[in-house]
Amino acid sequence: MERKKNSKLSLIAIAVALFFVFLFSRSATVESVYPLARFNRAFQRHVVSRITGFFKTSKVYRENSRLRQEVASLAVLVDEISRLEAENNRLRAIVGFKAKQKSNFIACTVLCKAGGIVERSNVLVVDKGSKSGIKKNAVAVVPEGLVGKVVAVTDNTAEILLITDPKLQVSCSISYNGGEVLGVLSGGSLDGLSIRRLMGNTNMISPGAAVKTSGLGGVFPAGYSVGDYLGDGYVRPRVDFSSLEDIFVRYEE
Repeated sequence: MERKKNSKLSLIAIAVALFFVFLFSRSATVESVYPLARFNRAFQRHVVSRITGFFKTSKVYRENSRLRQEVASLAVLVDEISRLEAENNRLRAIVGFKAKQKSNFIACTVLCKAGGIVERSNVLVVDKGSKSGIKKNAVAVVPEGLVGKVVAVTDNTAEILLITDPKLQVSCSISYNGGEVLGVLSGGSLDGLSIRRLMGNTNMISPGAAVKTSGLGGVFPAGYSVGDYLGDGYVRPRVDFSSLEDIFVRYEE
């Protein structure tokens, strides 16, 4: 009986001893793993997260670059469409103008402007000349209005003096209700012309009144548009002289 009692006590002692061994060994294990776990956590937070962020940033940057390129490509396409539309409008205006003319006019392309092969200012050189029937003093126009006159001709080219040059005098008229005022256009600039020697009641002219060739002097036929009268001898030209590409010049067959 005493032996059984001792056996039970021994088993209990062994169980208690094993419990404390397990308890202390588990704590020791957990404690030993703690530095490694802490390092792993720090590594995940500072290194892995930054590497992941770097790749995410790189992906976003690449996507941003791709979208930027697509936007730029679309902008170029829109600009090209606008340019083609403007070119089509210009060509339609040229065709319409040509159809309306009763006189003989030939379409010429501007080869160069002042500062090119010509030293004289306010001169354009076009790609048609005497072989096409163009002669000196021939009138040069565009659908918007009067450009100038031919001052020199070769077989295949012609030099056109613009009405912006003060050496080119153009007789003009400004109409108003009940009458007209006559004057002489005497040069100016690409965006402004001067008209002098006005004869008539200038007080009757409304701002923006049309200025046209009068036909006096025999060089320029009557009726070609020149610009709009703004007062004090200032005329806003109808023609954009800075962007001339195609010009109609009267020729003789």
